[in-house]
Amino acid sequence: MWDSIKAWFKNSVTILWARLVAVVGLLLAAGQSVLQDPNVASAVQAALQPQYVPYYVIAIGLITELARRRTLDKE
Repeated sequence: MWDSIKAWFKNSVTILWARLVAVVGLLLAAGQSVLQDPNVASAVQAALQPQYVPYYVIAIGLITELARRRTLDKE
């Protein structure tokens, strides 16, 4: 089973990460109407703290680079 899962990502952490980021983006886009509810919006803001968004973006970039470097060494 694990081999079939790895094959779906073409044995690439970079592809796995890209698909994970895309799915999270799709979920956020789909949940946008739910996020319009003031109660939900305040709960999300409390959990994610908007002032930390730049650090989230930096972390995503670092994970992307690490995933790419992992497969870059194999070429």
